Amino acid sequence: MGAEQLAFLLGCLFPSLGIFYADVRYRLVPDKLILSILLAGLVGSVYTDRLSDALLGTALGFGIFILPCLFNLAGGGDLKCAAALGAWLGPYGLARSLFAAVLLGAAWGVILKLRRGVLAAWAKTLLIGLYLRVICGVKGAVPVPKLPEHPDAPTPPDTVPFGACMVVAVWVLWGLNLFFVF
Repeated sequence: MGAEQLAFLLGCLFPSLGIFYADVRYRLVPDKLILSILLAGLVGSVYTDRLSDALLGTALGFGIFILPCLFNLAGGGDLKCAAALGAWLGPYGLARSLFAAVLLGAAWGVILKLRRGVLAAWAKTLLIGLYLRVICGVKGAVPVPKLPEHPDAPTPPDTVPFGACMVVAVWVLWGLNLFFVF
């Protein structure tokens, strides 16, 4: 393991375990962990002469999540987590990781709905809404659940902790990258 891999492990991956735990357990992403990952990524990028990639990755992570956060479709922790991971991964690595995280999050959401016994009803409502929207042009036909607006309000039981999905995706892709170059 080279110096860059070790720095990534210590500066990004190990702190991200705390994000995973806090997001799964409390649906919160600690700012101190986010800040440590972000700063370590930016400082490391200066030493590896990749500051422009780090800044682009951070901007991409922020840019992708700002609109969903403004409309309560994602939490602010997800935005900060994506921006901090972008400092380490750059825009291409972040895009790969977010794609993997979306797949993981979708699977997680389906499992949550299966366990609660609401998957069939949810899928039926979604498909009818998509039909009405796409085929018939009815606006607002697809039900989109939102997070509560008040920060102290309880999170709905079938929400997926997407920060945790991002962390798992980064760990998996890092592990694969140790053995395969992609």
